[in-house]
Amino acid sequence: MIKAIIFDYNGVIKAINKYFFDDVESIFSLSAEEKEYAEKITRDLFEQLDRGLLDEDIFWLKFSQRINKSMPVNVKELARKLFNEHFELYEEVVNMLKNLKTNGYVTAVLSDTFPYMADITRERNGYDYFDKVYLSCEVGFVKPQKEFYELAVKDLAVLPGECIFIDDNEDNLLPAEKLGMKTILAKKPDQIVKDVWEIIKLENKILKVKLKQQF
Repeated sequence: MIKAIIFDYNGVIKAINKYFFDDVESIFSLSAEEKEYAEKITRDLFEQLDRGLLDEDIFWLKFSQRINKSMPVNVKELARKLFNEHFELYEEVVNMLKNLKTNGYVTAVLSDTFPYMADITRERNGYDYFDKVYLSCEVGFVKPQKEFYELAVKDLAVLPGECIFIDDNEDNLLPAEKLGMKTILAKKPDQIVKDVWEIIKLENKILKVKLKQQF
């Protein structure tokens, strides 16, 4: 029986209207070639920020040094402004979340995110639809580290087989599947909603059959 539905955030709950490096391109006035190069040589910095291992001020300083570009004095404000401007939630998925909670299901977020993005999401009440929120920058794990998924399952006090995990990155589904979770590859909002309810209905049907067999 399904008891908990665990969601990635960006691309599942929140629409991805802009890629992060589009913001970086704007902040640092990068050419297309410079943006592509910057993305390749700064991956370790992003993982450190994702895991809460870097202070945001130090992150931007190291980032600017790495790409050999002057850092705008108001870089943090610019980054927040750009993220805020494109903050949009999928209405269909939000409505499903409300329905799930009404029907007694536990809902949770398992997301890789930067501290300032988490702050803005909280300011915009973007996590209010969830019982639990597990963020990489707060717990020190990133997907697809199995410890991240195990932490959520343990804290939610459910079995992996009682969970559905949804992500828009197929690689992030693999650890969840290995643990025994049901998984959904998110492609678009209506598909997410359809697939969640189909799994819940199927699991409930299987449970009813097992109960009948016992009696």
